Amino acid sequence: MRILGGKWKASILWHVKDGPVRFNELSRMLGGASKKMVDQRLKELESQGLVNREVICTRPIAVTYEITEFGRSALDILEKLKDWTEDNNI
Repeated sequence: MRILGGKWKASILWHVKDGPVRFNELSRMLGGASKKMVDQRLKELESQGLVNREVICTRPIAVTYEITEFGRSALDILEKLKDWTEDNNI
């Protein structure tokens, strides 16, 4: 729970599972999260080895985030949690 706990970390991992996602696109996908919150959670996920950050352009700065193999190993847990919530109408 220390690694995946909180409101946004699991959602971020879920959104980057299919390939690199730019920061602004990810912020839009998350809806209710402020850009500051998204940035903080991404930094935590990066320091934990769950996502990689890549600067694709420096002027203006453009950054993408992609799930790592370690992060991908958490997707099974998230998929089971998603199934559990759907099965129980939560």
